[in-house]
Amino acid sequence: MEFVWRPMNESLGESAQIFAHTLYNHYSAPDGFDFDTLNDNYSAFIDDPSLDTYNAPQMAAKLHDWITTQASHYRANNLFVPMGDDFRFQNAHQYFRSSDKLINYFNENVGLENNIELIYSTPSMYVDAIAAEKIEWPTKYDDLFPYADNENSYWTGYFSSRANDKGYMRRASQTLHSSNKLFALASIDQAISDDQIEAMIEAKETMLDVVGVIQHHDGITGTGK
Repeated sequence: MEFVWRPMNESLGESAQIFAHTLYNHYSAPDGFDFDTLNDNYSAFIDDPSLDTYNAPQMAAKLHDWITTQASHYRANNLFVPMGDDFRFQNAHQYFRSSDKLINYFNENVGLENNIELIYSTPSMYVDAIAAEKIEWPTKYDDLFPYADNENSYWTGYFSSRANDKGYMRRASQTLHSSNKLFALASIDQAISDDQIEAMIEAKETMLDVVGVIQHHDGITGTGK
């Protein structure tokens, strides 16, 4: 599902429009293609036919079926297929090694005859690719709330839950930005010592850590337990 969202169309018009995209499988890799150490059912992509664990044809066929099914739910010919998930790439070498082999084998043995090509991409490359398709997208003007990612799991607490925490964070952010300006001015004072500079840097980094963690989308929003 893809559409153009213009939430403030009356005041800002198209200057504030957003291309919205519903992912096919959360932001997770396709089922069976999570190559991370954290995956208890991890199975590497093996493209060496001399090995007993050789599984390239089966996995490539499985991915082909997954992609063609996904394609039936989208307008564009370019599909966004995330790899990874929360806390993934604990062993990035392992993940990318299987991903590289998957891409190469698929393109050489399955993709050509089915007019499908797998590539490493970025969000900007993806947006450029679908923009080149000149598709007329549906437009949405109203709000996206209430939103639920599964039955009875509504995310409407963004604006109301943990009111005290939201207030603390507002003041902490103000303190962080103000102190950074004072640190910058103090650090160019020739009379300041190295120990004082190190103390300021330590204080700044401590505050950055706190502000960053609490502003996680499951923190200040109240969606985390």
